[in-house]
Amino acid sequence: MEKKKILIVDDEKLIRDMISDHLEGKYQAETAENAEKALKLPHLASFDLVISDINMPGMPGYELLKHIKEKFPKIKVVLITAYDVDDYIRMAKEHGICNIISKTVPFNFKEMDAVVDGLLSGDIFGLERYMAKNFQKLKEYSIKSSADAKEVREDILKLFLGHVENTGELRLVLDEIVTNALYHSPKDGEGREKYKEFSNIQLAENEFITITCAIDDEKYGVSIADNQGTLSKNTVLYKIDRHIRGEGVLDDSGRGIFMSRIFADRLLVNIDPGKRTEMIILNYRKPLYHGFKPLYINEL
Repeated sequence: MEKKKILIVDDEKLIRDMISDHLEGKYQAETAENAEKALKLPHLASFDLVISDINMPGMPGYELLKHIKEKFPKIKVVLITAYDVDDYIRMAKEHGICNIISKTVPFNFKEMDAVVDGLLSGDIFGLERYMAKNFQKLKEYSIKSSADAKEVREDILKLFLGHVENTGELRLVLDEIVTNALYHSPKDGEGREKYKEFSNIQLAENEFITITCAIDDEKYGVSIADNQGTLSKNTVLYKIDRHIRGEGVLDDSGRGIFMSRIFADRLLVNIDPGKRTEMIILNYRKPLYHGFKPLYINEL
């Protein structure tokens, strides 16, 4: 089978060569030092994925990816930056860019691999994709009611405290994400939210929520998945952007995603429209990677 082709665009030679060398072997990797040279490549249409730095002399990375998506909509795109990703959320929303990798110190190649592999294969679901190969699956839960949710949240905290010294703000993040899955994901025949928030509810069988917990040498993770798929990448970006800019303080929804992204080391959102939504929380056991939080939203 022919290897997928990836173009890395970055004005820093060290960065583009480092990423290219890492990807070469599994993929065909090529580099360009700026957007103008990338756009002039006669075989640009042959690439399956373009990874571009945001801040470069001349045309910025998001403009480059906009041009590429307009001409070759099948090409997947990822931005990469050493700066605060939150400063680019509105730009990401306007240009339909949902994955921004952070240049951490040291560079988190494992995280980049998970993002790249998912985009190129379409295989985005499952906590195991984002854990190290030696990960241990600790437990899986099925939430069928609001009463189950409370018990499961407490059990998860106890579960991880048997493996890590501190779970940080995991309780808060779980509260926010599980509440969203319980009350905001299920819709009635008119597309309205089916349940009143914080009421005692019993979910229909197709509305059950699955939670999976795992741990590896570097981090621990939780996946919260529903079978609704009512969320969209545009909605996620819109809500995060409003809260970052202070416009969403009085919004009825959106706080959960925003708060979860703040308090989790990594928040990943995977969506198969009308079928499934998965939120993945990753927390590092020690501060291994120094840098800003990335943005990871995948929609099939």
